[in-house]
Amino acid sequence: MWRAWVNGVDRYDERWPEPYRLIQNSGTGLLIQGTREWTDYEVSAPVWPHMVTSAGIGARVQGMRRYYALLLTEVDKLRLVKALDGEVVLAERSLPWQFDITYELCLKVQGNRLRASIDGEDIFDVEDDDRSPTGGAVALVCEEGPMESEVVRVRPLESD
Repeated sequence: MWRAWVNGVDRYDERWPEPYRLIQNSGTGLLIQGTREWTDYEVSAPVWPHMVTSAGIGARVQGMRRYYALLLTEVDKLRLVKALDGEVVLAERSLPWQFDITYELCLKVQGNRLRASIDGEDIFDVEDDDRSPTGGAVALVCEEGPMESEVVRVRPLESD
């Protein structure tokens, strides 16, 4: 099934033992799956960052520069960002994470509400009222370095 993904990273192929190993040499790369018609859903994945600037998962992806992402960043932070006419940090928390350890990231998008968790702990619950994308695909997000994941899970959310 690896061919069903849209490859927006510098290196991704089936030769590695992990289902998803991404390498991005410069800038931010995305490995994308889904359509613009996906609206309210939850995306989750175990993310294993190697020497990266940032690594995580994306939701409501509408291209390489239009998405929401939950990211482990190089400055020991967990960030919820929106990429749309540049990148905006919607929420941020100090999190002393380490390379080569797996973190279970989860991002739920429902209407203009975004909820995020790491390793089962709820971290962010924010509303984005400024040109919030209403639909889009999911992605693994990698900035300058390698990361891995074993599985990417997507499930629809019920309306409140």
